[in-house]
Amino acid sequence: MITFLVKDAKKRAEDKGVVFNEAESRKKNEAWLPIILFYVLLYMMALVAPNLIIVEFYLIGLFGITISGLNHYYEWIKFVKED
Repeated sequence: MITFLVKDAKKRAEDKGVVFNEAESRKKNEAWLPIILFYVLLYMMALVAPNLIIVEFYLIGLFGITISGLNHYYEWIKFVKED
């Protein structure tokens, strides 16, 4: 899905004559896509079982995914592999 979004953004940038940074576009899509998928999952859960998820779990999940996406985009916390 991310590859499709990056290719589409590259095509649109080339059509407009704008310089395109593929790494930046991939990074941005990897950061916001889990949040969008979380909302889609919640919508489907609300259709199937409306009272299954409570507000606290929803907020904790949304907060965690948002912090993870922001960390992925801005690279605040880096995990270093020691050899």
